Amino acid sequence: MKIKLISMRFITLVLSLFVMSLGIESCSDDDSTSDTVDTPMDDGSDDDSDMDTDTDTSECVQQDLAEESGVCDTELDFTPSVTISVDGSERVITTNSIPDHLVGTFINGDITEQNEMYTITTDPELTGNLTSLEGDNGPEYIFGVLLDGVELDPIAAEPWPHSDLGIMDPDVNWDWNLEALNVPIGLDCNFSHVQPTGKYHHHGTPTLYDLVADADGTEMVQVGWAADGYPIYYKYAYTDADDSSSAVLEMTSSYELLTGDRPGDGVSAPCSEYNGAYSADYEYVDGLGTLDEANGRTGVTPEFPNGTFYYILTDGDSFPSIPRYFRGTPSNDFKQGPGN
Repeated sequence: MKIKLISMRFITLVLSLFVMSLGIESCSDDDSTSDTVDTPMDDGSDDDSDMDTDTDTSECVQQDLAEESGVCDTELDFTPSVTISVDGSERVITTNSIPDHLVGTFINGDITEQNEMYTITTDPELTGNLTSLEGDNGPEYIFGVLLDGVELDPIAAEPWPHSDLGIMDPDVNWDWNLEALNVPIGLDCNFSHVQPTGKYHHHGTPTLYDLVADADGTEMVQVGWAADGYPIYYKYAYTDADDSSSAVLEMTSSYELLTGDRPGDGVSAPCSEYNGAYSADYEYVDGLGTLDEANGRTGVTPEFPNGTFYYILTDGDSFPSIPRYFRGTPSNDFKQGPGN
């Protein structure tokens, strides 16, 4: 019994020393703050192993911003195919989702032909409310489709905390969703990439589409249709919204980047400085630019001389680029997410 008692005390002493050594190591400070931050991947997963260690408390890890725009150096072998027809009060768009311009290459798959059909109303109505493209559980709507048949789908599925579990993380917080325009998720020069299904889609206004649309700033050019039936124009509109003879001017967003630090605790939500990595880093300021909260305005256009509400796509490096809200009622053909 005495031998056993001594053995147990020896084992306990060894274990105690081992635990103490772990505690000393984990609490040691690093005088220089690490510049390593999480980098989102195309599949929505992130490596959360690189954390700052300035103090012995939780640190606010800042999210990487994309350092430069992607490359568009690939000409697709597919022929773009899109038809737009009107049948009574419905506008029907069928497309293979192939763009008529150069694209990038992507590590998560190749662009392939699709078989898409969208039906939207030809008689849209303003609801008086804003309908967000993002719901409580992530992206809920695709915004619209360009006249070349490629989707405008600005909302990424990259919610906090960006763990290896992605959107299945039990602590997922969709209030803090990464802004696809600004973080390195593998977009090409058109602020676009490919889904695992092979569908090419735009998270921002495609840089090369103006070559297709011939939008040079001298006139209003319609480039697509929103899911609620209202027209989409690229960048330019009349200075006087109700006067088609007035000069054409580049429209500007009314959103601006917040200043200071995010209000989170670094565990349930980010707490680092606002830098544009998240869509929630921006706020709408009424009258700041020429466009409303839905990046739109009401006025006359070449296609609607009696006036209509219309949306504007601003440049891909100008938030929100593609609108994040509808003023009308979106077609269910543009719903996405679970069950769609």
